[in-house]
Amino acid sequence: MKRGALLLLSLLLAGCDQGPADSEKTEAEVSPLEQAAIDAGVIPDAGKVTLSGAFERRSNLGTDRFCAVGNDENGYQVGMIAVFGPDSKCEALGEAERDGENVHITLTSEEKCSFTARFDGVELEMPGELPEACASYCSARAGWEGVSFYLIGEGDAVARSTRGRDFENLCPGS
Repeated sequence: MKRGALLLLSLLLAGCDQGPADSEKTEAEVSPLEQAAIDAGVIPDAGKVTLSGAFERRSNLGTDRFCAVGNDENGYQVGMIAVFGPDSKCEALGEAERDGENVHITLTSEEKCSFTARFDGVELEMPGELPEACASYCSARAGWEGVSFYLIGEGDAVARSTRGRDFENLCPGS
């Protein structure tokens, strides 16, 4: 009996090989479980959800916002604000291009700051480390590192209604 349990455990562990990272997955490489969840409507198909829209995350310190106007073919105009209290924040305007779950963001309203965020169809996550130039968009003791936003509304019209502090409209669009 012990030998059978050991064999079963070995087979299960062998099935848990490390496949490609999420950022390297293509639509054809979605696991059967993930595909079943997409088909059931439990999770969105990140490849079919547009980045165009408004994103937020609320906390005791304030409301962080991100917006994107545009499309995957021509790129996006973006705006974002991360709030760390009444006098502490990061706020910027820029551009983005999407490649699957990767969103290449370039902030352009101060020093040029470029990085790649991750978008799973619901949440947009900033990386934990960013170039030094990204700090030019932030007040003391504030930073973009690790900030995330959740999709609250799709489309350019919703994105254009996103407000900032220094920028009345974070995504005025064209």
